[in-house]
Parts: sequence; C-alpha cells; structure tokens
Amino acid sequence: MTGQEDFNRIAQQALEVSRRPLPAQQDPPAVPAARRPVPSGPLTPLRIGLVLAGGGAKGAYELGVLDYLAERGTRISAIAGTSIGALNGAVLASEDSLFDGVARLAAFWERFSTRMGVAPSEDRGLPLDAAGVGVESTAQQLKMFHRRLTALKSRLALLEELVDAAVDPEHIRAGRPLWVAAYPLLDREAVPERLRYLVEFARWMGGARADIIRLNDLEAPEVREAVLASAALPFVFPTRVVDGCAYLDGGLGRGDRTPVRAFAEKEHCDVLVVVHLHPDARVAPGAVTGLVRIDIRPSVPIIPPGPLGPLTGLMSFSPERVGALRTLGYRDAAARFGETEKLLKGRRTLAAAESTMLAALQRMRAGAPPP
Repeated sequence: MTGQEDFNRIAQQALEVSRRPLPAQQDPPAVPAARRPVPSGPLTPLRIGLVLAGGGAKGAYELGVLDYLAERGTRISAIAGTSIGALNGAVLASEDSLFDGVARLAAFWERFSTRMGVAPSEDRGLPLDAAGVGVESTAQQLKMFHRRLTALKSRLALLEELVDAAVDPEHIRAGRPLWVAAYPLLDREAVPERLRYLVEFARWMGGARADIIRLNDLEAPEVREAVLASAALPFVFPTRVVDGCAYLDGGLGRGDRTPVRAFAEKEHCDVLVVVHLHPDARVAPGAVTGLVRIDIRPSVPIIPPGPLGPLTGLMSFSPERVGALRTLGYRDAAARFGETEKLLKGRRTLAAAESTMLAALQRMRAGAPPP
C-alpha cells in the first residue's frame, strides 16, 4: 500500500476497530479507545500529528522514519518536537509537502555531519552493532569525548548557519502548526547569583516541565531562537531568549523528551505518529487519550554501550553513524506499519465473526429460521 489514501484507510480502520474492543482483550497501544464518532460514508482526510523525540545525534533515526512516511505520500497536519526533534520538525515545516521537507532535512544532516570537524571516517574499521553502527570501546569513547565536545561547542556558528539555511521562519509562521519544547530558566533578577544553579537544580529535581511553544505565533527572529533554544544542550550551547524568557534544551523537562502533550492539550488530530529514540521509550499514561497513536521506536538499542555511551550517542555525528541510523529508522517504520496493517486485519476479521454470532443469536431468540 502506498500513498496518502492508503495511510488514511489504515488510520480510519484503526478508529473504527478501536470503538469495538474485543471481550477479555486489551486494546493494543497503537489503537486506544477513540472519543470521536466514526465517520460514515467515504473516507475523509484525517489530521495526522507527528511527534519527534529529542536525543542529539540519534535524531538521524527520525530522518529514516520520515523517509518512509514521505514515500507513502503522508500529509502531516501538525508537528511537535524536542531538541533535535524540534530542529528536524522546523526543517520539515519549512516546506509544504513532507517529501520536499525530507529532502531539505536530508541535505541539512549531510552538511552538518560532514562539517562537524570530527573525522568523517571515525566509525570505519570498527565492528558493527545490530543497528549497523560502529561499536567503540569505552577507551575509544573516552578518547573521542573531548574532541566531540569541543567540536560541538566550537561549531556553534556552523549550527546557526545551517539552521538559517534550512529553516524558513516565514514559511513556518504561515504553515502547519509547529510546537517545540524548551526548558524555561528562572528570571536572573529573581534569584541571587550565588544560588542560581542550586535553585535551578532543585527545580529540575522537583519535576519542572518544559514550555510548549507554538512557533507559528512568534515573530520570524524568535522562530529561529525558539528552535535553537529547544536544542540548547546544557554546558554545550548557550541559553536562548524567547519572549523575554531564557531557555535551554527541552529534553530537560520531565516527560517532555517526547512532547505528546502539545497534541493532548492544543491540537485536534485523529492520528498521532510518535517517533522515539530509545527502544524502551514510553509516553506518559493519559497524555494522548482519545487519539489513535502509532509509536515507532528503534528495534535495537542505538545508544552505544559503556558508561560514556549516552554522551557518545548524543554527540557522535559521523556520516557513517548518521547513515546507519537513517537506514534503521526506515526499516523500523516499514515494519511498524506492516504490523499495524496485520493487527487491523485481524481485528476486523474477529469483529466480523463477532457480528455474525450476535446476529445468529438474535435470530434464534426471535425464532427466525437461519439464513
């Protein structure tokens, strides 16, 4: 199946079967109970929301998922993202079609990964893991850590340059809804200098959440700042000021690495495609009640092993690693939609059998002869 019509049909079927839960079975995560009435007659265009998680260099996985969605001709109605997901979403939203947006995003990743100042062949000669990514030992990760960190910090101007080239604020302001998560810092004047870091740490430990910012409502210069704010890794990139508030990476907010609440609280979509960057990533219970949700997550770990693995996964932008994660994202998206189609087919078959049995029981009670 290809094309937007086929995507709509899958989602519409999910809406229909989600209103008919089977006895003694739980609805699968991809198709929770829907609140909206099921339309009758011809299929109507569905509003499809896209959520892109944060995770630094692991965001190349999202590019592969988007490759698959674009290949199907999917039309995205609204986007929400955190950190690298916000950056990916802003580039996508700079084009009208997902196909053109993905082409623009692929060019961004190619330029950024090849100009990071880190050896482009750093992954060559290493054994590959299940994701096709070169496996560095802890010693190798330690050796590369300072180099990667320095490259990121010293290439801030490069990142801003590439963002300016890839993100079109005016197009975003006039286009589909785009939300980004950014972590707000307290007003400097409200906290004594010597207590600032302690107070911010206490807020974070207390479960402070990110702000969900709608970029379409901002002036063009602040659109750029909000995107960079969502991706402002602490101790790597500087804070960004949007509407008078200083922000850091949106992934700092508790539960906001995958900002589904932008859709639960603000947007009205029928289907939500959520792209995670961890095999065990979960969405907070009740965050998207009433939506058909399709979760796509890595089928194998994409965080390197070892104590420095999480940091290496954030900062390793080598072209080889980007390419491997992109391929994995495409493969996982194809598998996930294949599973969804099989699931819906099975549910429709069981629902039809249930309807036949109920009709037969009604005829028996009425004393009518079998058909």
